[in-house]
Amino acid sequence: MRIRQVGFSSRLKAHRKILTLETLKFIVEFLKDRDARMAALRSGVPENYASRQGAWLKKHAIVLAALEADVDEREQLKLEKALAEIEKQMDICKEILNLQDF
Repeated sequence: MRIRQVGFSSRLKAHRKILTLETLKFIVEFLKDRDARMAALRSGVPENYASRQGAWLKKHAIVLAALEADVDEREQLKLEKALAEIEKQMDICKEILNLQDF
């Protein structure tokens, strides 16, 4: 029996439907001022790649779907608070697993 390995392009297609922490950070930051480059910078993308990554993320299927939602100021604050809580929990997990350097 032969096992078929999933190719790189198949993984990219599957990734389009997954909300990652990095993508969530970008969405929250992009909603502030609709500037893809600045949102990428604020979400942790290095300055060298911020323009390219911001433009790419802005076209990402999950980002487009999120931007179609009508998010008001109150919902924006809830998103920012939820993101801060997620980051706090990630730090706790890193500490438990001794991964502070990653």
